[in-house]
Amino acid sequence: MVYLLFPKRITLENNISLEITKDKVKDEELFALLVPEERVDEVVNYLKKNEGFSSALPSFDKGEDYGISRILIPPWELHMRIYNYCIIPGMAKINAHIEIARKYLQHLNFRYVQPVIYEPYKFYKKIFSEFLLLYNSRYTVQNIDENYWFRLQNPVGRLIPWTPSGVISYTFSSIAERIRRASKK
Repeated sequence: MVYLLFPKRITLENNISLEITKDKVKDEELFALLVPEERVDEVVNYLKKNEGFSSALPSFDKGEDYGISRILIPPWELHMRIYNYCIIPGMAKINAHIEIARKYLQHLNFRYVQPVIYEPYKFYKKIFSEFLLLYNSRYTVQNIDENYWFRLQNPVGRLIPWTPSGVISYTFSSIAERIRRASKK
């Protein structure tokens, strides 16, 4: 079981307080972490060399400059999309989420995708220690006043490997199980 925090109440740079409603906690574009543009390569290389990240392939291209991922706790994977452009001059942005690992067919079920901000920071803070957060792609967050606590929902049923042999094996075992059930009736 994986428990996560996600911002519930925030204060923006102009001292405006906002409450993030529960229906927004699945919006991956709501928050972005910020790192200096000139440090992006250094951060990505550090994550790949020291923290077990690798290129997130296969992946849907959303125009990111880097897509990296790593397994957190099987079957959960942290996927970071890093963009060299941002509305804040000189900064790059990171959108991240936790999902079922891409080696499983359930990876394509977006029900299991949860945007995150704290988890990526835990990995790159050793190389860039400032926690800089952008809200709604345009406002910097001054403070996170309160968080939601929630649990990732475990996948329903058996995880299906996303390989031809895994899919074939799963298909045959499913058919065999149905035949066994039918023959018992």
